[in-house]
Amino acid sequence: MSGKVDYAMVSIVDYFRNADALDLVRGPTITGLGHSMSNLLISKGDDPRDGMKIGITSQTETTAFFLRLILDKTFPNSRLVRSKYSDAASMLKENDFALVIGDMALSVFSTSFRIIFDVTHMFSRLYNIYSIYAVTVKKKGSDSSNIFPVDFKVTPWEKKKISASIRDNVPSGILQRYYEVISYDYDSIIHEHIGKLEKLYFMNSGRIFES
Repeated sequence: MSGKVDYAMVSIVDYFRNADALDLVRGPTITGLGHSMSNLLISKGDDPRDGMKIGITSQTETTAFFLRLILDKTFPNSRLVRSKYSDAASMLKENDFALVIGDMALSVFSTSFRIIFDVTHMFSRLYNIYSIYAVTVKKKGSDSSNIFPVDFKVTPWEKKKISASIRDNVPSGILQRYYEVISYDYDSIIHEHIGKLEKLYFMNSGRIFES
């Protein structure tokens, strides 16, 4: 918003919150295609149930938004509770269930914790809408084009510079699968689904986290 850059990639929730000041750009998005592998509801072994108390890392509200909508159709009396932790072990010390994202979620595949479901897959299955996590935007009123001006290509996962912490905790096969199920494309279907998500967000934004 300071005007230091022409374009930025922001979470889709941040875009919805600041839609009065931002224009959506036909550019890179981050979309889970069926699965994401990096947004997981987990437990120490318990089965999911109505009335679950689920720890949510403070690092995400976008995935919490998708999870809230899932729970509305599956376990509606469950609660999402903000946690100061982001790793699975610490979050599951506070609550019987937790939502883990990003590198922490990928690390779960190498543990004995139970993966209850992949949030991306479950949301798309229940609502028939893509789980879109981030979009490209520009400041409203700027001279920048609403169409991203350059081709955007993501290099194959093998060529990415993966930090040592991720490489040590996540097997290469898991990383390969992760990069295969994430899309960065923007097309007419993605555009349509962003509109559907925006309606759902403003209908539910005040009740994602409940006490």
